[in-house]
Amino acid sequence: MNRLLALSSNTFREAIRDRILYSLLFFAALVLFGSLAMEHISLGDREKVVRSFAFGSIRFFGILIALFLGVSLVHKELERKTIYTIASKPIPRGSFLIGKYLGLMAVLALEVLIMAILYLGLTALTQGLPGLPFWTAVVMLMLELSLLVAWCMLFSTYSSPTVATFFSIAVLVIGNVADDIWTFGQQSESEFVQSSSEVLYWILPNFQVLNGSDLAVHNTGMAPDQFLASLCYGLGYTVAVMSLAVLVFSKKDFK
Repeated sequence: MNRLLALSSNTFREAIRDRILYSLLFFAALVLFGSLAMEHISLGDREKVVRSFAFGSIRFFGILIALFLGVSLVHKELERKTIYTIASKPIPRGSFLIGKYLGLMAVLALEVLIMAILYLGLTALTQGLPGLPFWTAVVMLMLELSLLVAWCMLFSTYSSPTVATFFSIAVLVIGNVADDIWTFGQQSESEFVQSSSEVLYWILPNFQVLNGSDLAVHNTGMAPDQFLASLCYGLGYTVAVMSLAVLVFSKKDFK
């Protein structure tokens, strides 16, 4: 446990020093402040437009940070040759990978919290403080990011950052259209297409299940059983992907 905490804290410190992180956070702050202008140029329900633009910015930049940092964690250790030192010590490779994962998730939690505080300040100026649905949406976002980071780390265990980024984005895109794949397959007259769509639907991640944007935008609550189901789905899928990542990383030859 002490080794795991040491690896997590070290990863946290390294990620916090990354210049890309500060650049993305800076642009996120600019976009969030720019959401105030949406209230003056938008038509219809202006408050919803502001909430949609602002929370969408938090989600977008959270995903960007997860991608940029997630696909490079293992590669940086290989590039600096530090992985050889770690591999020679009595530290299980699984503990090393999980420690890296937890450290990155701590960074993402801090960044999302900072952006959420900015969001609170902006909405307080125009429409009052958001209620429980906003914080539920934040929790759902962290579940989404935790699953995305798990996929990033899985791909980074056996490929370069460029390839890992491509695969991670592909999984993210497919995961956001999983429901459409199911609908398309069921409307097809081909039994092969129907069965294939069902297999893809149940195997591939469904990020729409973890997307809580509508909660923040429409300020509507989420049923406890639905929230629990999403929580179990997100955590369960994340554990499964990280277990596969640990298995692949444990068999990796660093020579």
